[in-house]
Amino acid sequence: MATPQRVLNDPALESAFNAKGYVKVPFLSGGEIETLKKAFFDTIAQSGGAKTNNDVDFASQEEITYDFTFIDRNPEYKRQVFNIITGAFEKRTTELLAGYRPIIANFIRKKEGGGEVPMHQNWAFVDEEKYSSVSVWVPLVDSNEDNSTLEMVDGSHKKFGQHRGPMIPWEIRHLKNEIVSRHLTPMNVKAGEGVILDDSIVHYSNINKTPGLRLAIQLIMVPVNAPTIHYHYDREEDQDHINMLETDLEFYMNFHPWLKPKGYKVLKSIPYKETTYSYTDFLKALAGPRFDGLVQHSHLSYPALFKDKALQRTFEKDGYVKMQLLSQSEVKQLKDYYHSLNHDHIGSYGFHISLENKSQEYVNGVFNKLFSTFVPKLDLLLDHYKTFTASYVIKEAGLQNIVPPHQDWSFVDEREFCSATVWVPLMDVNKNNGALGVIPGSHRLLNYPRSSPSPQARSILSDHAFTLFPFVEIVDMKAGEALIFDNRLVHASPPNTSGISRIAAGIGITQKAAQLLHYYQVPGAEERIEVYAVDKTFFPRYNNSVMSRLFENGERPTELNCIKSYKKNLPRFSSEEMKSLITSLEGVKENTELMQELAGLYNYNPDGTPKQPAPKKEEVKIEVKSPVEEKIAEANAPVWVDSRTFFQKYKPSNIFAEIKHRLSR
Repeated sequence: MATPQRVLNDPALESAFNAKGYVKVPFLSGGEIETLKKAFFDTIAQSGGAKTNNDVDFASQEEITYDFTFIDRNPEYKRQVFNIITGAFEKRTTELLAGYRPIIANFIRKKEGGGEVPMHQNWAFVDEEKYSSVSVWVPLVDSNEDNSTLEMVDGSHKKFGQHRGPMIPWEIRHLKNEIVSRHLTPMNVKAGEGVILDDSIVHYSNINKTPGLRLAIQLIMVPVNAPTIHYHYDREEDQDHINMLETDLEFYMNFHPWLKPKGYKVLKSIPYKETTYSYTDFLKALAGPRFDGLVQHSHLSYPALFKDKALQRTFEKDGYVKMQLLSQSEVKQLKDYYHSLNHDHIGSYGFHISLENKSQEYVNGVFNKLFSTFVPKLDLLLDHYKTFTASYVIKEAGLQNIVPPHQDWSFVDEREFCSATVWVPLMDVNKNNGALGVIPGSHRLLNYPRSSPSPQARSILSDHAFTLFPFVEIVDMKAGEALIFDNRLVHASPPNTSGISRIAAGIGITQKAAQLLHYYQVPGAEERIEVYAVDKTFFPRYNNSVMSRLFENGERPTELNCIKSYKKNLPRFSSEEMKSLITSLEGVKENTELMQELAGLYNYNPDGTPKQPAPKKEEVKIEVKSPVEEKIAEANAPVWVDSRTFFQKYKPSNIFAEIKHRLSR
């Protein structure tokens, strides 16, 4: 398959366009905006009104709820609008696009209370295995969520509906609620700014909730050397094939969306079988390869963190990189510093982080020590980055400290940036003493904001902690090596059976331009999430215990700057659906050896059945208590016979509930 030709002249815009499926650019001046507004009102009287499905031979349940020029009854009016818009846009489209010509021009107007554009992809106007057609969308008034701006599913271009036309059933047509509620990025666009979008991207536009007229322009363009086509499907004539028709400019001037096109040359007949995607199928396809063969490691586009392009590509594809970072003398200094501290925050979990210490002096000292050691090394590796949190991460010896698969909190708007953890063990680590394990590429599948506090704020993995453990790949590391991983990456840690505490240190990093954020689940508000704009001073003061106490008291961190509020709406997967989703990732396979060892440690067979009656033992109750309460609870812990299987016993509502986000700073 040939590599598709480039779309945009600017390499940075081209990279962003390939990753997201769209770019936003300055486009019209204030004077040009007013000229085009006047042209719209001066010519609207010549409109013949919208074509409908009432007077043609094609039965359709589709309804167009907004006005745009393409379906006007008067071809001469359409030509006049085409000439007005192409003339006004020619200078900027020539500067921006790599050899494109216009084929369709629209004024799009939405009145108050109407104009919803259903979730869709634009029709295919070229053979998209070879070319990309684009829409240049320019609002003539400020466009936002109130007056129904465009909303995109980032990275969805060239993933769905390769053969798209008005009569062809769409494989994700039944998933509107799931996709619209969970995957859209609103294009908040000033009047005169332009959004250049791939016509194959999944997008949506809600009703206009404002009293004003929302007026915008769409110009559809194709490569100069690309033949224009139209996909036609007639179920009655041949339900097993789609015809690719040859078209020209007159085809679009006279086209009727509900009328079967006749008299156009069939370039080829394409085998077709109607398909309906499940939501899991949608997620797999969204994270999967493009149908045009262009390599796209990530469906999100953000400024690179690594100076080395090969490292950046690996980080985007796998979600992590491993490298040598600290010298042995620096490792010793960090260990010595840790042992010099008063660790009064340590509970009975077998796992703890220095951020949980109640002493601000202690926490600030750790921040300063880790930053001063890590940053000079990272300056050589990373570009335009900043640090925001730091902590020692300790796993005591014992079986109670197993950390199931999870994702860390969201620290930035992950539609625009990424955050990562630089995790450095201060001793050699492997599966026997609590090394980290990862599911490579999982950061590209489960991309939903993660909120505090834990365990109160449910995550997408809350029901699947041990569904995913069999797919974890343990990363053996030498003291001083660094695992730099995207905080969306699913990661875990087996128990430390070495008899010696495992000491590691980590810091949080993100792009310098990123606004730091904190996502908090509002207590008693039906999974309502508030998003706070924060800075580096937030993290030493607000650990998970602090956020948990606020939540249990029905409070919010009111002194913070709340910039957004929304209702959390996470998909729910069965165990089989989650396994199917994860195993769709290239190279992910079941870690049989790890699961056999874990089963042996906990006296279970690999299938989860006990090898022998489980001995009596103390129940582990995970709660946030004061040191005095912890000692009382330990002295009075009930004794019981645990007859559950391994996978029932170690589930999120038990150990995982408190531990999982303590890794999340």
